[in-house]
Amino acid sequence: MQTETPPSYDDSLFPELDVKFAKFGPRLGAFMIDGIITFLILAPITYFNVIHWKIPVIFILTSLFTISYKPFLEYRYGATLGKMAVGLKVVGYQFQHVTLKEELRRVSFYLVPSVIQQIMTLKIYFTDELKSIRTYQDYNNYITGSNPSLVWLNVIVFLLLVADVITVLTNEQSRSLHDLYAGTYVIENFRN
Repeated sequence: MQTETPPSYDDSLFPELDVKFAKFGPRLGAFMIDGIITFLILAPITYFNVIHWKIPVIFILTSLFTISYKPFLEYRYGATLGKMAVGLKVVGYQFQHVTLKEELRRVSFYLVPSVIQQIMTLKIYFTDELKSIRTYQDYNNYITGSNPSLVWLNVIVFLLLVADVITVLTNEQSRSLHDLYAGTYVIENFRN
């Protein structure tokens, strides 16, 4: 009796598609590129808004950018700018274009805490204390001091990130925890 071996990293579930699962290195590279892009766009705006302008609408707009960057680009184009730069693509369970449901499930690990954090931080823009803040360090100290639960929220997000990394490194298909939850894959060199 012959037993069938499960697919390995180099074996495709759909050999006719010539799929190669993205490894940790390129995924980390894409993550870092996305971090640099969002930092370059948002850091100056956030800094000037916190120190000088103090306008709630600007905070809301930068928050919307932060929250929507990844899900919008991955749903619309199959990749963030970082993933595009390193040749990666997010696909659904049968290697089709990721659905909105799959993408929202995929980013929910980080989207939900980010939305909570943005809402908790927004309230500072409606306090008198914001007027006395003169440095970004003062801003960070005030936010964490007035919202101690934000520290715990950040700890939870960090633990999810560690679990994601461990899952990618120990999974034959290099799927992260959020990929397993959403039923998605990150692939490279997708050719049909």
